[in-house]
Amino acid sequence: MAKFLIGIDAGNTSSKAVVFDEGGKMVASSSTKSSERMHLAPRGRGFEEFDVDELWSMVSQCIKRAIGKAGVSAEDIAGVGVTSFGNGVVFLDESGWSIAPGCFSQDYRANDIISLYQKEGTYDKINRMVHGTLFAGEPGPILRWYKEHERPVYDRIGSVLMFKDYLMYRLSGRFATDLNVFGGSFMVDMDTMEYSRELMDLYGIPEMFDKLPALYSSPEQIVGTVTQEAAEMTGLKEGTPIAAGMMDILASLVGAGATGDGVITSIAGSWCINETHSDRVIPNASSNMPYIHKNEYLNCSYTGASATNYEWFHHVLGDKARLAAVYEQRDYYDVLNEWILKADPNMDTPYFQPFVASPSIHVNARAGFSNLNMHTSYGELCYAVVEGIAFIHKHHIDFLISAGLPAKLIRLTGGMAKSSVWTQIFADTMGLPVEVVECDETGAHGVAIVAGIGAGIYKNYEEAFARSVKLKPRVLPNAEKAAFYQKRYAEWQRLNQHLLRYWEGGQDG
Repeated sequence: MAKFLIGIDAGNTSSKAVVFDEGGKMVASSSTKSSERMHLAPRGRGFEEFDVDELWSMVSQCIKRAIGKAGVSAEDIAGVGVTSFGNGVVFLDESGWSIAPGCFSQDYRANDIISLYQKEGTYDKINRMVHGTLFAGEPGPILRWYKEHERPVYDRIGSVLMFKDYLMYRLSGRFATDLNVFGGSFMVDMDTMEYSRELMDLYGIPEMFDKLPALYSSPEQIVGTVTQEAAEMTGLKEGTPIAAGMMDILASLVGAGATGDGVITSIAGSWCINETHSDRVIPNASSNMPYIHKNEYLNCSYTGASATNYEWFHHVLGDKARLAAVYEQRDYYDVLNEWILKADPNMDTPYFQPFVASPSIHVNARAGFSNLNMHTSYGELCYAVVEGIAFIHKHHIDFLISAGLPAKLIRLTGGMAKSSVWTQIFADTMGLPVEVVECDETGAHGVAIVAGIGAGIYKNYEEAFARSVKLKPRVLPNAEKAAFYQKRYAEWQRLNQHLLRYWEGGQDG
């Protein structure tokens, strides 16, 4: 009897449930635009919040629809895995009810808390313990903010969960998390790979130590099973195993089978994520979080926006392409790709700083076009956005390479990976071969794989990759274009250095 696996990838802009067969084929999927229902209006500058109960409502519906579309029996679903972005903190009371809006990782209300840590002399101590660079959207600063500014909510907290952990709780009734997502959210001492009272003290939230969920060391461990209530809401069978899962950036790496030496995984999605793995901590990395194997780290360099920049462009400046697509009865993105190819960039065409979201290369960094003139075309603007996204990825990949981490090729996932035009620009910019997996939903596939290992469908990661990961033909960089992009990239960096002086002066300049 064939068995199936479900991977749930709950994101900032959309949540999806995907049914996979044992060979990694997507049998069916269902998604919901989170921005249409879940996002809450900002309560003030820096607030990026979501409706916690609406999150579960959307995801449970996605699961039920995906199972229905797949036409498979609930009894044939061997396991469920859940992933989401890091941080995304949720506060529940002792009974498991939400007591405040959830916070996205782009929430920067706690910038003043980061400044406080720096003044207290605890900022560097925290970074040393977590092997990363603390920013305002992490749960520690947000919890401290609640303690300082909304104490009645803080005093009612019974459990602290991340975005994906809340979904696991609603599925299983268990307050549980995995080492990767809590380590990557800077809530774990990375030297001991355990919770730390000292770390909670440094955050100024010692009361929260006893509010932390059960910590599972490996993503394939089974944390619980589907409850009767969850079964009724999702269409899953009561008792179906649920794996611990992991953060979406590690899930995408696993879903792409990118565990080989010298492989850099780039995720061009909501965030600009660039990652590889090694047996050492990389100083000044965005994070060095737990990996799938013990005694290894997932070394990451990232900022808060990648393809999000293109999404912004689509919403704000996409009307011309949309009208052309309707008039020509063509796909909108095909039209954009055609205009990008016709842009014929040179050293005088526009540049784009891809910083529409935080955190970024500076706390005050903002996006913008430069080098425009009366002859600048719409296609050149389209091209500049894609190039700018590739450049910010190069910025981070160069950091990893400069730290001594090998880079033989790149596995590209996320929105950019769906376009052959974008993929070629990416390869030319990096000067490295780029591989794209056939499966578009690598995050969901990654947690389906770990659920499959936990449920006994696969013996180990190696067997899972051999059976379920398929690659498209490799995209090689064009040597002539790679040299051109090196010149463009140097100019883009120079522009950023000029802007840095403005950013350092604050938004008032």
